Amino acid sequence: MLAFQHPKTKYTIMVSIAFVLKREMLNFCADSVFRTLNANPWGREKAFMILRITLLLITLYSLSFPARAEPLVLACNLWKPLVDNNLPNQGLLSDIVIMAGARVGFEVEHRILPWNRLVTQVKKGEIDGISCSTYADENLSWLSYTDQAYWVTEVGFFVRKDSHIELSKLDDLKDHTFGSLKDGNYTEVLKGLINKDIKITPYPKEIHGMKMLIENRFDILFTGETVGNAVLRERNLERADEIKYLETLFLEHVHPAISLKRPDAKQIAKRLSEGYKLIKADGTLEALFQKHNIYPSSYNVRLTN
Repeated sequence: MLAFQHPKTKYTIMVSIAFVLKREMLNFCADSVFRTLNANPWGREKAFMILRITLLLITLYSLSFPARAEPLVLACNLWKPLVDNNLPNQGLLSDIVIMAGARVGFEVEHRILPWNRLVTQVKKGEIDGISCSTYADENLSWLSYTDQAYWVTEVGFFVRKDSHIELSKLDDLKDHTFGSLKDGNYTEVLKGLINKDIKITPYPKEIHGMKMLIENRFDILFTGETVGNAVLRERNLERADEIKYLETLFLEHVHPAISLKRPDAKQIAKRLSEGYKLIKADGTLEALFQKHNIYPSSYNVRLTN
């Protein structure tokens, strides 16, 4: 009984029933025509009427079992303004993933989960994958990435306008203090770019980091340009106009990635790459940018060209 509760099992049983019924209808059709012709060699018109009616019934029955998209469960952490439960379809990135998946036969269920829980569930195969993963060699033991990036994030520096900090050489910044998201991978990136001994203050959420920068608790905030500017624009922070985005240091490519607990993980990743290309080619991607009022920056030319 429990096996019938799984959607894939249920669909398989429905298709099997449809196939059996279709086969039986064809058998009935053949037998009826054969009997009619044997009983009355001149009953050809009646025989073909039986054939037409039977084929019509088969067609109508087949329409009651349309092709069903394959369920695919992907998840991301809360990542405003790209992923947010309070936005239509959970935000732009979720919308892109859902639409691209639909183009290649997937019905994507998108969830927003705390990052650590998300990773645990993907590693166990409890959900199919991550919608917003950044590529890392060490993750290849449990993830299969799409070849196509779904988004490119500019990561760089926010500073106070009155700090007069300018970027010429990264090494010149080693005596400044920095803020970086707690438990994020930007901390190690920052140390690698500048100096392993720089002083970094962690913060729990992006809004806290921006407030700390405004309050002069560190000199430079290291985060994504889209995320940081969304905080300044939408969170009604006092003295937000005192902050500026200084410079992009690197581009972070965001990919869907499928759990290798699924034996078809690489095939799914390949299909999702194709789905992205399809929605880009037919204008759907551009329409999603307009819908969410978020557009790629000049650095992200691969997304629009």
